[in-house]
Amino acid sequence: MTYDSNNLFSPDEKNNLLKNWQDEGFVVLKNFFGGEQLNAFDLDVQRIVSNRDSQGGHVTIDVLDGQFGGSRLRLNQAPEEAINSTHKINDLYLESESCRELCLDKNLCRILEILLEDQPTVINSLTFTKGSQQPHHFDTYYMPPPVQGMMIVSSICLEDQTYDSGPLSYYPGSHKINPYKFSHGEIHAVNEEMEQATDFVMSEISKRGLREETFIGNAGDVFIWHAQLYHGGKPILDHGQTRKTLVTHYWRRQDLDQAKVMPLGGGNYLVREHQSV
Repeated sequence: MTYDSNNLFSPDEKNNLLKNWQDEGFVVLKNFFGGEQLNAFDLDVQRIVSNRDSQGGHVTIDVLDGQFGGSRLRLNQAPEEAINSTHKINDLYLESESCRELCLDKNLCRILEILLEDQPTVINSLTFTKGSQQPHHFDTYYMPPPVQGMMIVSSICLEDQTYDSGPLSYYPGSHKINPYKFSHGEIHAVNEEMEQATDFVMSEISKRGLREETFIGNAGDVFIWHAQLYHGGKPILDHGQTRKTLVTHYWRRQDLDQAKVMPLGGGNYLVREHQSV
């Protein structure tokens, strides 16, 4: 369901928000951010990438295709071929004030707190220039929260999107599927077992009659999804198009070491080292 961000905090809208979250596992906030905030972060990203020799020493980049596809590199060591490929920059929230201001916006965090039932705390951020083209997955495959289901994800559109730019794909209601347990008894992915996990999920999707949908947002829109929403990235049909987005993962404040949690805006962020290469 799509919501008008001007009326989100009325009792009726709050009830609608919670019902849609419980039924579908996602909500869409239209026209939530203005151009000034979006541009500030976009300029920050351009500055960090352009000056990566001096500013990218700790930041990591995951290259998703091309010659360096499948590699994680330090940003300051990433060649131009990697920067020009489809990639994601990890955890700019640790470096960029404008990034923190977006993902911890007070009104956004008010909504996240309603859905998460506690103060949201940023534990990870991913900055995309193009669509991910990632196969469908649960985010809990890679970052399972301390308490099952208690993670929420926001994707902020930094520009208008099109179908050709590789938009987000998802299955409404898939968050109700019981998580697949890998051989170690947990929901954290085992690469060698992903085929079996995918077969299980697709069988459940078929049994429940769930249908794939696509989100094509405009600048300032926010797509928020449940930890267990099955989602991925559609193929990029026009590689000349960008799909700039900021994706942020949040856990509950109460589930983290309080000594490492820094309050800011309407929530908190986890103070930690950048990811290793």
